Amino acid sequence: MKIIHLSDSHLGFSSYSRLDSHGQNRIEEMVYAGFDQVIEKIIDLRPDAVVHAGDVFHHVRPKIKPLVVFQRGLFRLAGAGIPIIIISGNHDAPKSYSQTSPFRLFEGLKDVHIAQRYRHECFHVGEYDFHCIPFCLEPQDYLEEFGKIERSGRDVLVMHGLVESLQNRKMRSVGEHELKDSLLKSDFDYIALGHIHGQTQISKNAWYSGSVEYFNFGEAQDEKGNLLVDLETGHVEPVPVRPKYMIDHPGADCQGFSSEEIAECLMDLCPEDEIRDRMVRITLKNVNRAAYRSLDQGRINRLGSSALYFKIKPEFCDEQELIERPVDRQMLHDEFAGYMNEEAAQDLIPKAIRDDVVFYGSELMKKAVASRNAGVS
Repeated sequence: MKIIHLSDSHLGFSSYSRLDSHGQNRIEEMVYAGFDQVIEKIIDLRPDAVVHAGDVFHHVRPKIKPLVVFQRGLFRLAGAGIPIIIISGNHDAPKSYSQTSPFRLFEGLKDVHIAQRYRHECFHVGEYDFHCIPFCLEPQDYLEEFGKIERSGRDVLVMHGLVESLQNRKMRSVGEHELKDSLLKSDFDYIALGHIHGQTQISKNAWYSGSVEYFNFGEAQDEKGNLLVDLETGHVEPVPVRPKYMIDHPGADCQGFSSEEIAECLMDLCPEDEIRDRMVRITLKNVNRAAYRSLDQGRINRLGSSALYFKIKPEFCDEQELIERPVDRQMLHDEFAGYMNEEAAQDLIPKAIRDDVVFYGSELMKKAVASRNAGVS
């Protein structure tokens, strides 16, 4: 029996404030498109079953669109005769008994098996028993639910959480629970884990499938996709779904660079055809603050316009440089303008009001300096 193991779809995730021509968040739409591609790939591979190890949705109360996208995927799998086993994760599970799980909408669908009631549930699919432990309200509940498992000799364990041996990869998200390594028993034919977004093998028979999408730059080096698992042989094969679209450049040393040299460095790192529709972050090390402020912001904005998301992360020289550098009081308005443009470049000031802020602030400083010079208090 062969299964596809996937997790952490996070349908409904949106970020970075980039909108398409219809006013929709571009990242959110990419997540939906990626999920559709996952379904297409699964149907092409024709596995005997699909296991989703949690965090189908990014929010416990998803909006209509992620629900529709998920339902469309379920119907396509059902139409292809491929059963699916799903557990709720820390993102899409209610945090109290008084709330209703979004998965209640999909109960009763043919060949759709969902564990979302904070307890162990077993689903017999094909020749195997799939022992599912979804998100539990208390960390200690996982051990109790694990103790309820009755093995049949052909067993798959499905859980969502952070195994204790990966404590250094804590995501610090709501409801992130630790799973004891003692749960990863070798007598299971396979253990399908969710929560970590990079494909990771924990033991001979235990894997995190990882996510298909990139949700932050800490994942830039992760392998992404699904896993094709042969339960008879134990062979696990990565299944890529889409090309890598996140680029986190190694830090470029800009010590002693003028603003023009910094701009040339950025241009060399960002050929338009290489960053188009990608998420890009460039770290500039040892940057002179004054030189960075003097960058042509219009030129920089045009540089990243073809990217899905574009961020420059400057790491400035020692702050002592600022203390020792004399400031010409007559040029305070230029200092202010440079500082505000720097803040705007980091998305700390809405671009729609940046020019007005710089203009009025600069004018105010000019008047203040003129008044001081004229002896007016």
